[in-house]
Amino acid sequence: MEIIKFNKSELSTALQPVLSVVERRNALPILLNVLITFRKNIVSFTASDIEIQITTTLLKEDHELKDFELTVSARKLFEITKSLSDHKIIVLSLIKDKLVIQQDQSKFSLQTLAAQDFPLLNISEEKNLKFTVKSNEIKALLDSVSFSMATQDVRYYLNGLFLQVNGSELIAVTTDGHRLCFNKLIISSLKESSESLSCIVPRKAVIELQKILSTEKDSEIEICIHSNYIEISLPGKNLISKLIEGNYPDYQKVIPDDSKHKVMFNRNDLLEKLTRVSILTSDKYRGIRITLKGEQAVLQSTNSDQEEATEKIITEEGEGNLDIGFNVTYLIEVLNNIDAQKVGFSFNDSQSSAVISNLEDKEFKYVVMPMRL
Repeated sequence: MEIIKFNKSELSTALQPVLSVVERRNALPILLNVLITFRKNIVSFTASDIEIQITTTLLKEDHELKDFELTVSARKLFEITKSLSDHKIIVLSLIKDKLVIQQDQSKFSLQTLAAQDFPLLNISEEKNLKFTVKSNEIKALLDSVSFSMATQDVRYYLNGLFLQVNGSELIAVTTDGHRLCFNKLIISSLKESSESLSCIVPRKAVIELQKILSTEKDSEIEICIHSNYIEISLPGKNLISKLIEGNYPDYQKVIPDDSKHKVMFNRNDLLEKLTRVSILTSDKYRGIRITLKGEQAVLQSTNSDQEEATEKIITEEGEGNLDIGFNVTYLIEVLNNIDAQKVGFSFNDSQSSAVISNLEDKEFKYVVMPMRL
């Protein structure tokens, strides 16, 4: 009989990231399980959906056990752990083909499945590129662009994030065909002479990585890009994801080089007024009209009930004369993801895409297509 002891916080913290990968239903029953292994005083927890695999590890130096491995229901193990007391030790015991969880007078017995049947993602191909980056830097990069990824688009290559290494630059781009978000950062571990390399990371992998990074303070993480996989390693955690095959749109052709009209707004003021105007937009199209008149902009919405909302806002800087329509949701979402006091808007005409910029992050660009109203 093998026994491992945990306190509740370390066990639940180890299980939480891997649980996100486990679907509530799966044609393969073993994919509802978490793979638990114990080797050389390290216990690891691994979950997979065939496309993405997440592993967390804990060091158990005070345990002298033989190496073992098993799989057990991830959701049941997590729910049991969550229900137990915060202040008492949890004991996991392997008794024949059952995992027994005990704490004081509480006892649970879970059925296991053979570990050798668990479909691990093992990367045999060589690394195309490896580099390190601070967790807070990569999190800020992903957070700034991830909201404009497509969701279940038939153009499968849009259902993810385009990641490009160009010299010492790490570029992140997302688009759903109606808007495009671009940002980049300089990676000190990359040389300016590094070859250009790109990949498309699936939407789910991006979201799971953001969850993992949200619990990190300032860790050093390692990113390995392979031909068909991306692997991200940080202290006690590892994520492997298959990459999306396909050719991503040429984002450089989408971003306008110059514009005739450039104005600046107070972000909070604009966000508040757009939110109010959006109340009376059509539920289906969510269109609003922005009319630039010198140093003033008029925001207007109407709906099929002949109702109307109007807000006026003074530009912080710049002026123009233009009448243009947008999906208000696309404007609100980008403003919610910009952490700056002021934002810039650049327009050419009512038929051309506009560029929204973060005036405190010169690399960030958000291109949004206009609507006909």
